[in-house]
Amino acid sequence: MPTWNKRVLDRKELRELYLDQGLSLAKIGRIYGCDASVVLRNLRECEIPTRSLSEATTKILVTEHQLVRWYWGNKLSMFDIANKLGCTHSAIVYKFKKLGIKSRGNLGLTPPIRLTKETLEYFYNNGLSLKKIAMVLHRSRGGVEKRFKKFGLTSRGNSNRACKYKKFDFSGDLKEKAYMLGFRLGDLNVKRRVNVIQVRCSTTHNAQVKLIKGLFSSYTTPHSWKAKRGTIEIVCLVNGSFEFLLAKGDYIPGWVLNKGFLFWAFFAGYADAEGSMVLLKSNSVRIRKTFSFSLTSYDLGILTTLSEVLLEFGINSRLYMSAPKGTLVKSALARQKIYYSNKDAWRLDVAQKQSLWILIQYWKHYSKHGEKIERLKLAEQNLVHRNLLDGRGVKKISLDIPDINTHLRPFQGLKQKSFLPSPVAL
Repeated sequence: MPTWNKRVLDRKELRELYLDQGLSLAKIGRIYGCDASVVLRNLRECEIPTRSLSEATTKILVTEHQLVRWYWGNKLSMFDIANKLGCTHSAIVYKFKKLGIKSRGNLGLTPPIRLTKETLEYFYNNGLSLKKIAMVLHRSRGGVEKRFKKFGLTSRGNSNRACKYKKFDFSGDLKEKAYMLGFRLGDLNVKRRVNVIQVRCSTTHNAQVKLIKGLFSSYTTPHSWKAKRGTIEIVCLVNGSFEFLLAKGDYIPGWVLNKGFLFWAFFAGYADAEGSMVLLKSNSVRIRKTFSFSLTSYDLGILTTLSEVLLEFGINSRLYMSAPKGTLVKSALARQKIYYSNKDAWRLDVAQKQSLWILIQYWKHYSKHGEKIERLKLAEQNLVHRNLLDGRGVKKISLDIPDINTHLRPFQGLKQKSFLPSPVAL
């Protein structure tokens, strides 16, 4: 693995999770959003002693009397008991053998499964899993699995396995697609997982969780939980129609730049993820506070293109390097430590009043982020208030609201090459 792409975990926090709390490698990996092998490598590099296989194995804290009561009294299957105790089916089978508890099947008390090959094949080919077939027939999952093997039926495999929650194809709406793509390039982690596409994000803002759920709830069932490090983790599993989210490059696709409304939808998604409306203190006695738009990212190509296209709408911006490679950066996520920036960080600022007014009018029309929308309203009110002040040094601006429908056409006078990343003077 190249050193620039190496995931380094905090030693103190890792020691606390693994040794003090006794969490498994898989659970720690879910907290950090990485694979268990990455956690194991960090443990070895930090010289933290790892548990042996016998120590890592979860002990089942249940008495023989309780097992007998569940199995014989309540007529629960071994799979049901395993789910109750949060362990595997094989662990329960081993426990039964160790305690000498006879199974109902061995004593001939389980009714035989009267299931033909054709019936089982019919259920399975209609998308039911073996677990669901067992539930339909009121038989044990193990018995159905044995019958499946006995008939010599072919498994669907992981690539065609049935999903727990139904998934729907993407609508195909270009405005929605442009916004999703902008938000993905800004703040989403997207990977292909067997037969689904996983969309994941870590955040400390409830508004961002609400936004992501709003984006994908009509296509799948989003899942969110509070991680031990203090962040909110959210995962959405979508089908192959969202393949356009997989690619991550430092450029804006050409189809986004063909129409003005598609550009602003993309900009809103990217700014909702990475941008912010910053409140600044003013030196003026009459004007105490001012606002400025700021967007920081490693994506120089995207920021360069944004700066060029914003100028076509009369919005002047400033693009400069905010943090060179190797600068110490403090993460916004809770309980994260200071780390070294592995790339040059660039910032796009819009501070001029007239430019800021035009930017706000377009951004608020396409934004879906609750906190950003409220912030835009405050910045808009601030500009109106500053414009009402009379006196020396106060420059009036036009508060006309641009017609959103006037840019529903291809950009005029722009060459395609102007959208390619260009050098920016520091």
